[in-house]
Amino acid sequence: MRLWGRARRRADDNESGPETEVVGKRRKDRGRSRLVSGALMVVTLAIFTERGRGAIRSVARWLDARVEGFSEPESRTYSHFFAPVFGRLYRGVARDVIAELEARGRMNKATIVDLGCGPGDLALELSHRLRGSRVVGLDLSPSMMQLASRHATTDGRLRFIVGNAEAMPFTDRSVDLVVSTLSLHHWKKPAAVFAEVSRVLRPGGVALIYDISVLSLRTSELETIARDVGLDPDALQRERVKGGFGARLFVRFRLEGPEIEDDRES
Repeated sequence: MRLWGRARRRADDNESGPETEVVGKRRKDRGRSRLVSGALMVVTLAIFTERGRGAIRSVARWLDARVEGFSEPESRTYSHFFAPVFGRLYRGVARDVIAELEARGRMNKATIVDLGCGPGDLALELSHRLRGSRVVGLDLSPSMMQLASRHATTDGRLRFIVGNAEAMPFTDRSVDLVVSTLSLHHWKKPAAVFAEVSRVLRPGGVALIYDISVLSLRTSELETIARDVGLDPDALQRERVKGGFGARLFVRFRLEGPEIEDDRES
C-alpha cells in the first residue's frame, strides 16, 4: 500500500498544472487564515477574560523568574538584551517625573524611589537629570542590585538596595515620589504594595506606576485595592501614557500621597 501511495503521489505531481497550483495556493491561504483567526481568538480570550489575564500574568511571572532572574548570568541577559528596548520608555518616564516634581515645587532635595529598578537604567537617568535630588533603587533580586550598583555614587545621591516592595525599608512619609516601570504585573499582592507606597509618601507626594496595559490592573480592580488598603478611590487612578503608537502599549497608575493640610494638623 505504501508503494502504491507513493507511486500515486508521483503521478499526481507529474500531472500538476496551473489549476492544481491555484488549488494548492487557495488551501494554503485558507490554512493561514484559520491560523491567524485562531491566534486572534486566543489573544482576545487572554486579554478580555479574567481567567485569560490571570494566565498571562502567571506566564509573565514565570518568565520574570527566568529572564530577569535571581542569578547573575540571567540578570546580565536581561540587562543586555531587554533593558535597551525600553530606553525610550525610561526617557519618557524621566520627563514625567521631572514634570511632577516641578509642578509640586520639589525639584531640589527630593527623595525618589525607583521600585523594581532592575539594572538601574531609569534611576541613573533620573540621577543625571535631577542633580539636587536623592534617588534610591529598590529591587528584590540581589543579582540585579549587583548590576545596578555600578551606577551608585559615592556621595549617596544615587544608591541601590535589595528590598521587598511589600515591606519597603523607608520610614513613614519620607519619600516625595515613587516610580515603577513594568513590574506591577509581577506583584503577587498589589494591595500590599500600594499600601506600602501610600505609607512612605510624604504629604503632597505622588507615585507613578507604569506597566504593560494588557497585563495590568483594570479600573474595577483598582477600586477593590483602594477599598482594601483604606484609600480614597479617587486617590488611585489609571491613566493613559502620552506619546506615539508605542505608548498605547503601556498604562500608568497614579497614587496621590496625603494632603499637605493633613500633615499640618497632625
